[in-house]
Amino acid sequence: MAHHAVPPHERDLVLVCATTPARRTPPRPNDPAHHPYSSKGPTAPVSERPSAPGGGRNTRHPTGIRVVLCLLALFALAAGPFGYLMGLDADSHAGSAAEWFTLAFGAAVGIPFLAAAVATVAGDRRAALWSLALLLWPVVFVVVIHLLRSAG
Repeated sequence: MAHHAVPPHERDLVLVCATTPARRTPPRPNDPAHHPYSSKGPTAPVSERPSAPGGGRNTRHPTGIRVVLCLLALFALAAGPFGYLMGLDADSHAGSAAEWFTLAFGAAVGIPFLAAAVATVAGDRRAALWSLALLLWPVVFVVVIHLLRSAG
């Protein structure tokens, strides 16, 4: 845009209109996220968003979050015992047993924490608590594996 095409008294108006994004919908009254003097812009930070209504029910993307959490839970439920069994059967030389036990611990303990973090960020408190309940699974499968090995 050439400066000679715009009269001097309209230059500021053109500059403001060219740099300000157009609103597609009018601002909502009493909405702090859309208040004209709000410093937060159109979305508030996650820490200031209201928690999910209804005591932990996810309203943003409940199906997608639950599918992701189910996949993480299945991985933790399967990889934990698998890694532990492979660690028990592995040769103690060359560190292979330690690698299998590390995989088992990472899957059985780390994945439930990851799932709880994902659920918490999504605002699904109930799913976060169920994810943390998976932390009991390592105790169960270690006890069952040792009882079955000693019995047979």
